[in-house]
Amino acid sequence: MKPIKFNDFLVEKKELKQDPVTVAVITKSNPNVKKQKSGKKADKEITVDFIIDVCSELKIECVVIETKHAIITGKDEEKNTLSVYNYDGKDSEHEFIGKDTICITRAGAVEDESGLSIISAFENSSSFMVNGKNAMITCNNKLTSALLFEKFNVPTPRTAFISNEKNIDEALELIGKKFPVILKTLTGTQGIGVVKVDSYEGLMSTVQALWKHDAELLLQEYMDIDFDVRTFVVDNKIFASTKRIQGSSDFRSNIHRGAKAVPYKLNDDEIEIILRAARASKGYMVGVDHFIHKGKIYVLEVNGSPGTGADYEGYAYQEDEGPTPGGQISGKQLVKNVIKHTVDRNNWDRQSLVETGWLETVDIEDLGKIRAKLDTGNGAKACAIHAEDIKENGKNISWTYNNKRYTKPKYSVSKIFRANAEGDEPSETRPTVLLNLTFNGFTYKDIEFGLDARPRSGSDILLNREIIKMFNASVNPNRRFVLSRRLPPVNKTK
Repeated sequence: MKPIKFNDFLVEKKELKQDPVTVAVITKSNPNVKKQKSGKKADKEITVDFIIDVCSELKIECVVIETKHAIITGKDEEKNTLSVYNYDGKDSEHEFIGKDTICITRAGAVEDESGLSIISAFENSSSFMVNGKNAMITCNNKLTSALLFEKFNVPTPRTAFISNEKNIDEALELIGKKFPVILKTLTGTQGIGVVKVDSYEGLMSTVQALWKHDAELLLQEYMDIDFDVRTFVVDNKIFASTKRIQGSSDFRSNIHRGAKAVPYKLNDDEIEIILRAARASKGYMVGVDHFIHKGKIYVLEVNGSPGTGADYEGYAYQEDEGPTPGGQISGKQLVKNVIKHTVDRNNWDRQSLVETGWLETVDIEDLGKIRAKLDTGNGAKACAIHAEDIKENGKNISWTYNNKRYTKPKYSVSKIFRANAEGDEPSETRPTVLLNLTFNGFTYKDIEFGLDARPRSGSDILLNREIIKMFNASVNPNRRFVLSRRLPPVNKTK
């Protein structure tokens, strides 16, 4: 008799089958780039090409969106769908379902407003972002990155921002007042915008030349190294690492500057610092660049759109164990490993959270901007908003807020159970209405609010745990107005 398998009884498994995902790649460039004289495609296009090829092999729908040649043609915020038209010669238009879309953002997409607006549209449609706009901008800005490294105790070369000739000497003092020094533009990839300067006179002339082009500049201490290491981190896991050996004529270790890349095995100390830097960036997929100087590990930067034009040491994970070297892999195999991991919806719930303050300003449609408390201990069915002179009239509720009268259809009631309440009856019952709320650039429709007639207490809105989850937020109890403009407190009722 053939033994019966336990899985044969799991009928729910079939019922929970998810719709297939679509991979959307947002890039500034055309993936069908012309070959260079060398016969090779430009390195900056390799990763996009790999994504296309891998998705084809895995039978995953992949749509490349070129920011210079695409427009948003339609949005349905209730269904979380998004339509994008690509001017690619094929007169193509594609509708994306947010919950079934993985959006992979390449570096060039954040360089202009058209790209940023497309990224925001995907974020608003609830697509899974690799990476989101905030993470990409953070990684792209070397000053922001340096400040985050300091906050998260990530060792990095001493760095100082220079805004005018008067603070150059102060900046030099901060980084050790020793030449040579490294001069960097705030934004830039592939080693572009990085200059080694050997003297004070050379520094002044280079700075003046760059300022004529409105460049924003950093000074960084120079450390003499022969190589650095690029590590791929996805979902807080190390996927691959490669050692980039400097070319004979360039101090930079970028592949685009002639560096040679070979697989590299990380030690435990390197792994710890790399993961700390990746978490600081809040990116889901990043490339962390580090080097070792006099036995100490330093992080150079975190790249939100790492390239894959090299051979890598691949890493595997066993249950409850850290990364284990698994042998050499190609750039295409790395991309395949990343895609296979990312299309698994079980890996979506660990996307980096957005830090907020415990007080933030939100915008309520018709009511305007209001101070709100993000109450992580509030498990009530509805959020709460201060209201005066509440009156029910049939199916409608009217109330006064800041001397203005509002009327909305009554939605339901919110039952409040306080810790000191006795018995099974709620301490308070509030009528609820549905209001549209905008925060951090996103609009959340039909949020349930209980009309709270209690005395004012410095914030007119209490946001419950459910809306905080919608924000994908981590509330910092030590900070206020992290993502929004500060509003003065309301007049408290005596």
